[in-house]
Amino acid sequence: MIKKMAPLALSAIMILTLLPAQVSASNHVDTKFAFRVSTSNNYAATPGRAKHNTTSTYIKIDQVPGAYIYLTVQGFRPSHKWVNETKDGRQTATPGQWLVRQSVYENGGRSARLRFQRYGASGVVSGVWSPDSVGSYPRLN
Repeated sequence: MIKKMAPLALSAIMILTLLPAQVSASNHVDTKFAFRVSTSNNYAATPGRAKHNTTSTYIKIDQVPGAYIYLTVQGFRPSHKWVNETKDGRQTATPGQWLVRQSVYENGGRSARLRFQRYGASGVVSGVWSPDSVGSYPRLN
C-alpha cells in the first residue's frame, strides 16, 4: 500500500512546488487622517506605512478646506529621506475616492505617506487612505 501511494504523493509534491508563489499581500487596510492646514501651517503628512506592491495608493477624502487640497504621495528612500513619488507631480484633490499613481515601490521605497499642502483656504482635511489598493476607483492622476 505504501509503495502504491509514494508515487502519488511525490507527484502531488512536485505539482505544488511548480505552482506560482502567491503574490505578497497588500497593505490596503484604511487608516484615518485629519489635519488642520492654515497660513502658519501649510503642510501636513500622515505617518509612513509599509508599501507592499506596485499598486496605486488609495485615498478617500471626506473634507478639504475650500474647494481643493494639494496632495503628493511620498516614498521613504534608502537614503533616509521622504521623496515625492507621485506620477505627474503634485495633484489637486477634491473630496471623493481616488487612486493616486506613484512609483514608491518601483523606486525601492517600502514605506509611503500622504503629504497635503494648503490650497488657498485654511481648514481641515480628513478622510482615510491606504498605501496599496484593491478595487477600481477614478484616478487622480
